[in-house]
Amino acid sequence: MKKMNEPGKVEVHNEEAWERYLEAEKRELEMRQEGHLARILDGPLPDESPKELARLAEVDRLKAQEGLVELKSENGEIVYKPFDDLTPQDRSARIRAEGERVAWIVERQKKRTRR
Repeated sequence: MKKMNEPGKVEVHNEEAWERYLEAEKRELEMRQEGHLARILDGPLPDESPKELARLAEVDRLKAQEGLVELKSENGEIVYKPFDDLTPQDRSARIRAEGERVAWIVERQKKRTRR
């Protein structure tokens, strides 16, 4: 009986995990291309500029249409990389960027419900 930690098995497992990760990232990219950020932001909060919020959503949509995903380095630097150029080494930077976006959206939702 083969053990899971044999090199061939681990490589197959890692490849399958990477493919699932890329599928999820591709779905997210497609949603962004369709203007998903504008929909989930659901309009400006009282302290936000409607023009600035619309600009942020449009920039996100355009970057997605170019196939770009956001990466955030450990020191906070934001860069954009073509989806097709992502590597397994980009996952941490991608997770940091997405985590920050989700935290911002959740905070906005909390503010909206407190009104």
